[in-house]
Amino acid sequence: MRVRSTILTLIAGLLASISTAYSWGEEGHSIVAEIAQRRLNASASNMVTELLGPNSSLASMASWADSIRNRHPETANWHFIDIPRDSSEYVEARDCAESPGGDCIVKEIARVRSTLACSADLDAKRDALRFAVHFVGDIHQPLHAIKEQRGGNQIKVRGEIRGATCQSQCELGGLDSANLHMIWDTTLIRRTVYDWGDYVDRLEQAWLKTEGFQLRINSETPVDWALQSHALVPLIWNDLLVASDGTLSDSYYKAVLPILDQQLALGGLRLAHLLNEIAGNGCGAPPTPPTGAPGSESGMQRYTNIGDAKIQAKAYHAASAAAVGASRYQQDQSAVSDAAIAYLKQRAGAVGKPAIVLDIDETSLDNWSEIQANDYGYIPEGDCNLTKTGTACGVKEWDKSLQAPAISSTLKLFKAARKLGVAVFFITGRKDIERAATEANLKLAGYEGWTQVIMEPTGGKTPPSAADFKAPQRAQIVMQGYTIIVNVGDQPSDLAGGYAEKSFLMPNPFYRIM
Repeated sequence: MRVRSTILTLIAGLLASISTAYSWGEEGHSIVAEIAQRRLNASASNMVTELLGPNSSLASMASWADSIRNRHPETANWHFIDIPRDSSEYVEARDCAESPGGDCIVKEIARVRSTLACSADLDAKRDALRFAVHFVGDIHQPLHAIKEQRGGNQIKVRGEIRGATCQSQCELGGLDSANLHMIWDTTLIRRTVYDWGDYVDRLEQAWLKTEGFQLRINSETPVDWALQSHALVPLIWNDLLVASDGTLSDSYYKAVLPILDQQLALGGLRLAHLLNEIAGNGCGAPPTPPTGAPGSESGMQRYTNIGDAKIQAKAYHAASAAAVGASRYQQDQSAVSDAAIAYLKQRAGAVGKPAIVLDIDETSLDNWSEIQANDYGYIPEGDCNLTKTGTACGVKEWDKSLQAPAISSTLKLFKAARKLGVAVFFITGRKDIERAATEANLKLAGYEGWTQVIMEPTGGKTPPSAADFKAPQRAQIVMQGYTIIVNVGDQPSDLAGGYAEKSFLMPNPFYRIM
C-alpha cells in the first residue's frame, strides 16, 4: 500500500456535535487509566507516587475532571473538540476558539503536559495529572470530536442492546433520557462486562497484543488523536445502524464493539506514552530518542545513514546466493503467508461467510522496479520508462503499465483462500480512477475470482491515517454478513481499526504510510 487514503463518507447529511457533552462514564475512564498504569516506566510511576501518594491508582481519580465540572464551568469545553462533520482537518480558530467555557481538549492536553513537565507547584501538577488522565480518555470517545448535534447528545435513541451482560430489561430508556452520546459514554461498556476490570483483561488478551496496533502510538500528537476519533464518527452514526426513529438494537452493539475496544485500548496506550515521556524528559526536553538514536547511551550511537539504509534495503530485497534461492525479504513474506494460510484452514469452515482482506501494493503486487527507479521516493506524476536508467518513474504511469508482478507468497495465500471457499476483498489506497488498470494488473498477476476491489474515491480528502479509510471498509464487509478471519497488509495502518479476527503484517522496510 503506497498511496494516501481518504475517509469514505458512509452517509450524507448526518448531524453530530458537542457543547455540553460529558464523557466516558466512570468505567471507560477507569479502563483507560488502568491500561496506562500497567505500562508506566519507573520515572512515571515515581511521578504518580509523588503527586498522588504511594500505591495510588490512576483509575480511582480518572473521573475527577467530571466531578469538578459544575464548580468550574471554565473547564467545560476542555472535554471535547468541535470539528465539523464534513471536515477532515483541525482548524484552531474554528475548532478550538476561546470562550467562557474554555477552548478545547487539544489545547488543554498541551497545557497539562507543560504543567506536569515544568511546574514547581505540586498542587498544580496534581491537578494537571488528574486532567491528563481524564482528557486523554475523552479525546478517544469519537463523539467528543464532532460538532453538529452536540456530539450526538441531541440524537435521541430507543430500543434494546443486550450485548454480553443483559438477559432482560435491556431498554435504553425513554426518548427523553437516552441519546447516542450517552450510549457511547456508558451503555456499550456496561453491555460488554459487569466489571470494568474484566474489560481491561479482554483488551490485554486481544487488542493490546497486536503489533500494528501498538505501533500507532508512536510520533502522534493530540491533534492526530482528535482527527482519528473524528474520522470514526460516520462509522458509528449512520443510517445503516441507527434507524430513522432512533431505534438501536443488538446489531448496533455488534457492529461498533471493535471500535469501542480500539478507542479504549488506544487511550490507555497513549496516556502511558504521554506520562512516560513527561517523566523521562523533563521541562522543554525533546522526546526520548528511540533505541540506537543519538542521545541514547550518552550519544555514543548514531542514526542510520540514509545511504547505508538504502544499501541494506536493496540487499534485503535481493535474491539470495544460498541454496534456498530466495531473498530474506521473500522468506519473511512466505513466513507471514504460511501463518495466514494455517489460520484460514483452522477458521474457514467454522463461520458462515468467511472472508479475507488483502492490501495491494507491497502486499499483493510488487512495485520494486518503480521503487528502485525513484530511489525509494514517492513520485506520483510523470512518465515511467524503465529502459532509461537514471530517470524517475511516475507512480500513476507505472500503475497503468500493468507491469507489477504478484508477490508469490500472497498469491499462494489468495489461491488457498479461494480453494477453501473464502471470499477475497482487496482494500487499497489507490484512487478509484485507477480501477481498470488495477484490476487488470491483478488478473495479469494471477489473482482471479475475488469478490470486490475497494478503492479510495477519486477527489476525496486525505485522512489522518490510512486506517481511517480502511477500517470503515472492513466494517462494511462485516455488515454484509461476512466474518473477516484474516487481514493482511504491509503497513500497520492497513491492520489498525479492527473488524478482523487476525491480522498479519507483511514486511516492507522501503516506505511507511501512516
